[in-house]
Amino acid sequence: MSLFSILLTSPMGQDSLAAVSNVATQTAANAPVDNYFSLLLKGGWILLPIFLLLLLAIYVIIERWVILHSLGKSDSVWFARVNELLSENKIEKAAKFCNEQTNAYARVVGAGLAEVEQTVESVQDSMQSQANQQINLMERHMNWLGITASIAPMLGFLGTIFGVIKIFYDIAKTNDFDISTISDGLYQKMICSGVGLFVGVIAYAGYYLLNGKIDRIVAGMDKYANETLRTVRSLKHKNVES
Repeated sequence: MSLFSILLTSPMGQDSLAAVSNVATQTAANAPVDNYFSLLLKGGWILLPIFLLLLLAIYVIIERWVILHSLGKSDSVWFARVNELLSENKIEKAAKFCNEQTNAYARVVGAGLAEVEQTVESVQDSMQSQANQQINLMERHMNWLGITASIAPMLGFLGTIFGVIKIFYDIAKTNDFDISTISDGLYQKMICSGVGLFVGVIAYAGYYLLNGKIDRIVAGMDKYANETLRTVRSLKHKNVES
């Protein structure tokens, strides 16, 4: 029988193991437990502007998504109705019907129909001008996402650098090169970099998702504008022949 087996089977060995187990349990119970919130608080004051940028990014993403959903919400029914009115030569009613819609496509078509009495070039210019206004409306506040995606990681790295500077300053001042002090201070300051990168990723992803939605709406405006131009040219051709 081995020495380890004898210790396990003997009363003294069992008492020793029980004592070691109790000490380990008490040590684990007395050890401070850090949750995620307390870890974040150790990041320092630099986290305040990063969190403000996070709130700004979330607000812009939600606000722009709602606006783009409203401007891009459309179906083929309204344009079929416009073509029907145009085929009946009811241009004013078609323009009024477009102005009653809330999507960007109808606003572009309505702007063109308001210039039907002028030349085809005037109709095209009017629709192009309205399309530019709709694009400006859709891209409003988008620059804040770009700014957040660029600045938030930089602020995080800046907080980490400040922390490292403070650690080495304290070492030079106290001549205490304790590895635990260095590691504790460093991991706390690395929180700034992690939070900054997290906020930057959210802003970056939101920026490109919203831009993709804007591109789809712009493509739809081009489609309906071109179809309207073909219809207007056909109407003018018929009026010339008659």
